[in-house]
Amino acid sequence: MDLKILITGPPRCGKSTLISKLIEYYHSKKYIIYGFLTPEIRDSGNRIGFNILDIYSGEESQLARIGIFKTKYRLGKYNVFIEEFDKYLENSLILEEKTPDIYIIDEIGKMELFSEIFQNFIKSIFSSKISIIATIGLKLEHPVKKYLINLPSIQLLNLNRQNSHLIFEKVISFIP
Repeated sequence: MDLKILITGPPRCGKSTLISKLIEYYHSKKYIIYGFLTPEIRDSGNRIGFNILDIYSGEESQLARIGIFKTKYRLGKYNVFIEEFDKYLENSLILEEKTPDIYIIDEIGKMELFSEIFQNFIKSIFSSKISIIATIGLKLEHPVKKYLINLPSIQLLNLNRQNSHLIFEKVISFIP
């Protein structure tokens, strides 16, 4: 298996929900899954930031928060903790002993791409023999997105609120 699947779509179309369903499906099939999710962090119903959640270990790190922090990276109202993200990448994502059946990344986005380590990691893993399922913003403009979309091995799937089930079926037909 050496499939590279990029799922794109507008904000709030269900990319993260689809990824969660795919993780559940592949766990039920006993696949070894590495990668991470970027869940929203809420307080009293309001989004206050994002974390990095390691799929394999369950460990969490902060990615971004609203508030006053000493960070040099900001995206809108969010302070992005690239040093913490880079530390996570160095400790958790670099593949060593085990090779996963599937690597899942939710998401390749503006916050994550502040990290040069992440940019290099993305280029490296997408040129590996590992099957990958990743989400990427529809309107994201970044050299890494252009690089990925131009890879001959990429299956680019456009998600919207009406076709989630069809995209799920298509992904599991590529990686049964």
